[in-house]
Amino acid sequence: MTITTDTTLLHDPRRQAALLYWQGFSVPQIAAMLQMKRPTVQSWKQRDGWDSVAPISRVEMSLEARLTQLIIKPQKTGGDFKEIDLLGRQIERLARVNRYSQTGNEADLNPNIANRNKGGRRKPKKNFFSDEAIEKLEQIFFEQSFEYQLHWYRAGLEHRIRDILKSRQIGATFYFSREALLRALKTGHNQIFLSASKTQAYVFREYIIAFARLVDVDLTGDPIVLGNNGAKLIFLGTNSNTA
Repeated sequence: MTITTDTTLLHDPRRQAALLYWQGFSVPQIAAMLQMKRPTVQSWKQRDGWDSVAPISRVEMSLEARLTQLIIKPQKTGGDFKEIDLLGRQIERLARVNRYSQTGNEADLNPNIANRNKGGRRKPKKNFFSDEAIEKLEQIFFEQSFEYQLHWYRAGLEHRIRDILKSRQIGATFYFSREALLRALKTGHNQIFLSASKTQAYVFREYIIAFARLVDVDLTGDPIVLGNNGAKLIFLGTNSNTA
């Protein structure tokens, strides 16, 4: 019977012999495969106590040997990289099993248990934007603004008050809703939207809510209070009946 296995990248015959033995090969078979004398292999088996090595330790050493084989290959295939990732995860799992055998703590086996035992979960902050979300909002803001709207933006960097001779349907409400949200997030300053009626002021609110949803944030409340810094977005009407 001809027996074949990959031993080309392991240069320590004693280690090769142990790994082959744990794969189920007999001492005579191992001696033939490695072209070693049978008494030599038998001596290694007895001196190194191959039979007394715990099963999990056998697996660990086999995984380590295979992982080393793959890592030192000069030209790796996609399958090699996939196997390297798989073996790495298996070694991590075995490390958790070893910790559990020492501590008896189930959290060493499953990190999710430790997270569950930390106590009450923190409620997610209301109306909160991550740094990534704010960066994405800024990107959307500049990409979707027209050039004349960006002129308003640049003017706002230089002047505290901007007077605009406004015609209809030029997107001013749309633009300043977005600018106000970004300004509130950056500065922490309150933003007040004053219109003839609160219904009209709420047009700003709807644009702001829609803008936030582009980065998966749902804004609620009136006023809207940002969870990042406490800035308020306040919507008012000059009509006493609607304010």
